[in-house]
Amino acid sequence: MANQIEPIKPIPIEPRHPVPPAPIHPLAALTTIVLDNIFGWIEIVDPFALLLTSFTVGGIGFVTTLFVQRYLAKDEWGESVAKGLVMGVLAGVPFQVTGTAVGAVLLGWAGANKWIKLPSRQAEQKLPPGEIVEAESKDTEE
Repeated sequence: MANQIEPIKPIPIEPRHPVPPAPIHPLAALTTIVLDNIFGWIEIVDPFALLLTSFTVGGIGFVTTLFVQRYLAKDEWGESVAKGLVMGVLAGVPFQVTGTAVGAVLLGWAGANKWIKLPSRQAEQKLPPGEIVEAESKDTEE
């Protein structure tokens, strides 16, 4: 039986992130900011349409965040619905500051997680126990 030595397989080195990933996909946060600012002028011009505008913006924010979280962020349906409700309510509040502030913080959080990286740790190249093979010496065969 011939002993074969397998080469050492490289260990993948992953970059470390000092900032944890954001709970909301960046596109959902951006959508909340855009919805909050687009419909903000209607709230100022016609205060009587405030209720209708708030529900419309909240519904659009809910549906948009729901589908972004489900299909882009790959969340489960329950998580997507919960995040959609929160972002829909924040976009539907009749103040432009709420959705814009929260959306900007979440968007900045996602950007910080993406671009701020620590240097990766260099792992020691050790052989796994399964790859260590003991060779039989020729002296024992005599």
